[in-house]
Amino acid sequence: MRPEGRLQVLKGLAVATALVLPSVAAAGAVLEPKLSPSDNYGENFTFIGDLDGGTFIFVQLTVTNIGPGSRTGLCRTTVLTPGQRAWSAQTKVKARDWRYDAESSTLKMGPCSARSADGATRVEVPLDGGRVLLEYAAPMTPQGQEGTEVEVGKDRYHHEVTLAFSALKATVKRPKGEDVVYTGGGYADHTRSTIAPAKLAKRWVRFRALLGGEKLVLLAREGQDGEYGPAYAWEEGAKARSLEHFTLAREGLKERSSWTVELFADGASAMVLRSTSLMQRSAPVEDLGAVLGGLVRSVVGSPVTYLHRAVLEREGKAPVTGLMEVTLEGDL
Repeated sequence: MRPEGRLQVLKGLAVATALVLPSVAAAGAVLEPKLSPSDNYGENFTFIGDLDGGTFIFVQLTVTNIGPGSRTGLCRTTVLTPGQRAWSAQTKVKARDWRYDAESSTLKMGPCSARSADGATRVEVPLDGGRVLLEYAAPMTPQGQEGTEVEVGKDRYHHEVTLAFSALKATVKRPKGEDVVYTGGGYADHTRSTIAPAKLAKRWVRFRALLGGEKLVLLAREGQDGEYGPAYAWEEGAKARSLEHFTLAREGLKERSSWTVELFADGASAMVLRSTSLMQRSAPVEDLGAVLGGLVRSVVGSPVTYLHRAVLEREGKAPVTGLMEVTLEGDL
């Protein structure tokens, strides 16, 4: 990998472990980064679509001080469609090449942009000869949940859901391909952290049921100190339910891994997540190799994320299918 390519990867690693839940922000400024001088500062605006035929789309706009330079901007996307090769693209821009425009409520990150206004949200990512356009049928609105802030000394991590259960239209043009239009369910969140990624979490579990009659999002974190939180499950139309802790059982290794997650509340088992099929394994530090990976591991850690189709089981309720992510600090 060329040096400039490695720097792009390293910037992406700075935010690879961050995910998301709620806070209070002015609705019109929900896409405005809250900059920090901290060397460990990273802020992510993440957009996800679960669409027709099993297509999954991920878009993330990031501002970070981690790595060379400050206030560096990143735009990246991944499109996974059954039966097709995964398509991923990203670009890195300097501080002068991104901005938030208050008048139009738009965050511009090089060629990429996200706008939330007039009752809708629009995200456009034209990269590497391809293009992703996400059109949510709702504006981004921070959802005020409790227990969504992590403190490590004087540093903090904060998570907020900004779009939980929105209808979504997605237009995808792969390089040298034609526009393909999908419909489905969408999700978005916002995270901001001044905690070094390697110190933020030991494990994350995330689940999003965005299609079908029952919609739900779930987030659970285990810290490096063994403490849990944020941890909650939130059904559409209901108040979020706090969770106490979780256990994580694994069968197989790497691409052959499958997972069972048991989540607890009020001193008892509350729900169980079971993976059904692997969509992607992402290990950016591991992919750098022993020498370069060793140089960055002390700061960003070595996050490995498994994206699965999964089912959530709860006593007295029908199973719910959706997307599950398991992120580990290091992998066996």
